[in-house]
Amino acid sequence: MASRESLDNLIEGLAGAVVEAQRRIETHQISNFLSFFDEDNRPKKIDLLLPSLHPDAKGEDVRYRVPLLPLVASSLLRIKEVEISFDTDLIGITDNDTEEEQANADATEAGSEELVSKKLRSINLDMRGSGVFKKNRGTAHVVLKVEGKDISEGMARLVDRLLQVQGEVG
Repeated sequence: MASRESLDNLIEGLAGAVVEAQRRIETHQISNFLSFFDEDNRPKKIDLLLPSLHPDAKGEDVRYRVPLLPLVASSLLRIKEVEISFDTDLIGITDNDTEEEQANADATEAGSEELVSKKLRSINLDMRGSGVFKKNRGTAHVVLKVEGKDISEGMARLVDRLLQVQGEVG
């Protein structure tokens, strides 16, 4: 039995999947960002022993405290392009009620005589393929390309602020 689906529903479903994928990327990035802060929302820091820059220090080290976030290259990901290709058979065209027509039908029940006879046409697809000799029936090929984008202005300001508070520890 062939699996029939309208082209409209297929495109809507694919678009929804792309939106959901981008939402998951953003959720992951927020989670990653929060990993640079402790439970009190203070920046996690690391203490390093660095050679002193003081002219009188002869080979002495100083403890230098650095927030972790500015040490990590920050970039955000977003979906750049989605390419979806698949084989399908066109089954036919059907008429569907429009939202306006459904509202008019409801109005008729309420006593109004005005009707709009517009119908939406929908193309039906056979997602499995009806051909008996097809080898790759119902297959789809998806290519998802992501790209890095510059950090937001807010993130840049936060990193700049963290860079300002780093320094030697008494």
